[in-house]
Amino acid sequence: LFSVLSLLHLLSCVCTLRDNTLHHYQKSAIYLVKDTVDIATMKENTNEMNTQNYFFEGAEKRLEIDFGESANSSKRGMLDITRSEWETLLSSVNCLILSTAFSEDCVSYVLSESSLFVYPYKILIKTCGNTTLLECLPLLIKYSQQVSLTVDFVTYSHKSFTEPDLQLCPYRSFDTEIAELNKYFPGAGFTLGPMNEDRWFIYVADLSECPSNKDEAEQTIEIIMSHLDRKSMSQFYKMDDSADTNVSVTSGISDIIPDSIIDDHMFDPCGYSMNGLFGRYYSTIHITPEPEFSYVSFESNLPVASYDRIIKRVLDIFKPERFIISVFADSSALCGESNKSYEPFLPGYRRQIANTCEFVGRRSVTCSHYHSLKEN
Repeated sequence: LFSVLSLLHLLSCVCTLRDNTLHHYQKSAIYLVKDTVDIATMKENTNEMNTQNYFFEGAEKRLEIDFGESANSSKRGMLDITRSEWETLLSSVNCLILSTAFSEDCVSYVLSESSLFVYPYKILIKTCGNTTLLECLPLLIKYSQQVSLTVDFVTYSHKSFTEPDLQLCPYRSFDTEIAELNKYFPGAGFTLGPMNEDRWFIYVADLSECPSNKDEAEQTIEIIMSHLDRKSMSQFYKMDDSADTNVSVTSGISDIIPDSIIDDHMFDPCGYSMNGLFGRYYSTIHITPEPEFSYVSFESNLPVASYDRIIKRVLDIFKPERFIISVFADSSALCGESNKSYEPFLPGYRRQIANTCEFVGRRSVTCSHYHSLKEN
């Protein structure tokens, strides 16, 4: 389905302290590798193309697993899993690798449907559309056992789908997703948000009593946006005369976390995906610009004391009418408690509801739903 272009760029990423929130940055080489993929052929094998009433589900299924080491595991952990092994795993999910960026701490893959990030003791996979993310679990567990790691903490989450009936089983219902996950882990599912509007589903399985293999506490923010501004979305349509346009710069995306090394892809005829690396930290953006089902997601694990600046930059670029902010934080994260990680009053928006879940005093997640004041 694809061939690898002979294109390898060596870039230097000089990581600097910013607002006294980042601690151990070093110069690290980040390599980018671009592939060519026949996405149209791939989509012909799903119900995402050649349908009379075209629809694409932008909301991603998100799987994050932390691993614990053993006496036999190496310091590279999951980084010892080969590219070909990841390709095999992703084929079970129904997506392909478009490009790769890698440094000493992380391997980042832009996928035909979203992203994969691999750390020594963590993996994060986000896949949109009709992908079958949970199909990867047997191989993922096998790979972790190959490098003598054990599963430590699992989260699986997504916004409620716009068209759940177009998903394959078990993804049409969160109950059936929980049942599938419980074949592998002893976890529980939670629903955050109003029952008659967009909700955020999260499944959590904690297999140990304390975090493993961490030299710092972790925190993650997701901003999940819908009903996007038409002018903003127009930047993410591929035009014949835009081959040399750097949309990450012209749109303002590169300013969300300045100095990140950005690996991005503009889809034909529209759509955009981006992975960013800032030292050991990632950011990722995925854009479905069609007005009938517009969707944008932003995510990053950058440790900051407050998310106010990041949230403002994201909202200024995409101008959503509705969005969800979720913050996941370890108990000792730099941002503090997840429900105090940003100023909840956002000009031009009303927070409809906020929910916080705390998991055995170890981690907490806060999910807030916002509507534009322009809505009736």
